[in-house]
Amino acid sequence: MAFTGNWKHVKSENLDEYLSALGVNIAKRKIVASSSPRAEIQQDGDSFRIKTIGPQTKEISFKIGQNFEDELPMGKVQVTPSWDGGKLRFDIDSPKGKLVTEREIRADGQLYMVMKAADGTTCTRIFAKE
Repeated sequence: MAFTGNWKHVKSENLDEYLSALGVNIAKRKIVASSSPRAEIQQDGDSFRIKTIGPQTKEISFKIGQNFEDELPMGKVQVTPSWDGGKLRFDIDSPKGKLVTEREIRADGQLYMVMKAADGTTCTRIFAKE
C-alpha cells in the first residue's frame, strides 16, 4: 500500500477516552481534541518519514523491522514497526503498557489510524488525502 502523500484530519472516534486511558490530563486532551492535524507521509518501500503537523509538530523516520524510540505524552517509548497485511503496524512498549497503532488506506481512499491502549480502549482517526 502506498501511504505517500499529504493527509488532513477528517474526524476522530473515541479520542478523549483513548487519551484518558493513556493518562493524558484534561487540558492536553482538550488541545488534542480541538486540533485538526495534518500528516505528511513519505514512503520508499519499507522506509518511512511521517511528519505530523498539529499543536506540536513532530517527525519520525523509520524502517519496517527496525525498532526506534519515540516520545509520546506519557514519556519515551520503544516502537516496533511491521506490516500486518496492508496495514502499517506499530507495536509500542510504553510506561502505560503495550499499545498498538495501525494505519491503513481503506476502500474509500481515506487513511484510518486505529490506536489501541493496553486496557483495550480504541480510537480511530480518519484522514483524507489533500
